[in-house]
Amino acid sequence: MPRSWTIGQNTGVSLPRRLGRLQQVSRIGVGGFATVWLYHDEELDSPVAVKALADNWAQRADVRERFLEEGRILRRADADHVVRVYDIGETDDGTPYFVMTYADRGTVADLLAKGTPSVEETVRLVGQAGLGISVLHRLGVVHRDVKPQNLLLQSVGDGETRLLVADLGVAKALLHASGITQVVGTPAYMAPEQAWPGAGVDTRADVHALAAVAYQLFTGRQAREGGLGDLMAARMPQPPTVYTELPLALNDVLLKGLHPEREKRWPDVDSFVHALEGAATGRPVHLNHAWPVTVREPEPGRWSGMRGWRLGVLAVVVLMVAFLAGYLAMSGLQG
Repeated sequence: MPRSWTIGQNTGVSLPRRLGRLQQVSRIGVGGFATVWLYHDEELDSPVAVKALADNWAQRADVRERFLEEGRILRRADADHVVRVYDIGETDDGTPYFVMTYADRGTVADLLAKGTPSVEETVRLVGQAGLGISVLHRLGVVHRDVKPQNLLLQSVGDGETRLLVADLGVAKALLHASGITQVVGTPAYMAPEQAWPGAGVDTRADVHALAAVAYQLFTGRQAREGGLGDLMAARMPQPPTVYTELPLALNDVLLKGLHPEREKRWPDVDSFVHALEGAATGRPVHLNHAWPVTVREPEPGRWSGMRGWRLGVLAVVVLMVAFLAGYLAMSGLQG
């Protein structure tokens, strides 16, 4: 059993032990608006997750509609890297719910709690998240809260896992985005424009969030820390290679994705993922612009030895070139 999803608190959910052919097993997650339960489908002999709106919100028409819209969006997505919704319904007492994929390997947050994955695994996970988010974008939906807790992991055999994008509780169709006035999202992953109610948010906010997730997977650190005030200051984070030895090209790719100005980010998730894969594997990456980056000196003893070695090699090469040039010059004079 994976670790529980921790996504907030609510006053409870009234779900019966049985929903048709589904038998309740245990609660696996609690959020601000809903609770997720593990059920067993007795007819198909397989586990499913059931997400139900919290009792204290079930009578709010706007919240109820947001909840049901999430189920409809996920149903329309019907993609390998987005949580699938199999059914939607309502209990006898009027609590809405939907039946969806059960992610038996927990979340990317659970994975990070065990340590940072390899570069190859990070690129694979970010690529799969990008595929799922791109499907939502093609449906006209901005997720708005891409973070490790909302990226689920499911077993697919032979020890492999598949990443699934989930929890669209704060997502809205782009056609309605201009009407949103409340701040939604998680500050560590949010784009600065999300901190300003009514500023308008587009798919580049999800590019920023995915870049923040990638940064954390590579380094084990969040790209930004603090609350909304720090986010609104719109400062550039430290380059990831300050904290760990990664291909230097990843600096440009990740920092472009995390740029405070959305016009200077990657234009879409696909281009970000493509550039990330290229930087990680040594393929040339083309940036449309550059901006100054102030690199903080690393902590003494962590990477200074490695950087000193690089400088030493460079110095030797320079001396060898100078010696060779002098030798050739002398040979020419003697000739």
